[in-house]
Amino acid sequence: MPPTFEKVLTEREFERLIEGTYRIDSPNESLEARAAVLIGGRLGMRPGEITHLDSSWIDWKRQMIRVPSHDQCTKGRNGGLCGYCRQAVQKQVDSSEQDASELRQQYWQPKTDAAARVIPFHFSSRVHVTLEYLDQEHDGWPYSFSTLQRRLSSALDRAPELKLDSTSPHGLRATAASYHAGRGLDLPALRSMFGWRDIETAKQYMNLDGSRTRRALSSIH
Repeated sequence: MPPTFEKVLTEREFERLIEGTYRIDSPNESLEARAAVLIGGRLGMRPGEITHLDSSWIDWKRQMIRVPSHDQCTKGRNGGLCGYCRQAVQKQVDSSEQDASELRQQYWQPKTDAAARVIPFHFSSRVHVTLEYLDQEHDGWPYSFSTLQRRLSSALDRAPELKLDSTSPHGLRATAASYHAGRGLDLPALRSMFGWRDIETAKQYMNLDGSRTRRALSSIH
């Protein structure tokens, strides 16, 4: 089993994590932690997508987030690239010897071509509310990847029955995939929502927590 699967939360554990966000003393940090948990754990956005989420990505009329194929990163020092994007550029330079200055102009960009996609959020009023907060207060997610991790850690630290290593930003994405697959979202839709190139990846989540088997048994007994 891939390591990310070990970080998948059950529905009960996910609600415990949400409870942990309400126990954070700072009202703003509490809201930001809840946003990180819900956007990761119900919309399945990758950490790099969350940290670059901009108000311009949100289509309020259709209740969808449009992850673009490119959005210039200005979240670093003096409006430059953030640490997340600098690391991505350096990794490409090391592996392909491409020109660093040209690569910097390409970031931020999603992990793959398939990751530029549309993600509906109409199914969750909680997600809607947390997106409204980010939109109105910050024009999107305002911080770095390290802050995203800190907000999640704060929620985990306060969540009943959960350990600090119960999940991670990537584990929340896997949690979202398991959640939607367990409710019967079919393979093409799951692949589209999560931006996977290969439908085989989607298949791995189809019965990860036994939800589909449970629903099938309930329908015949």
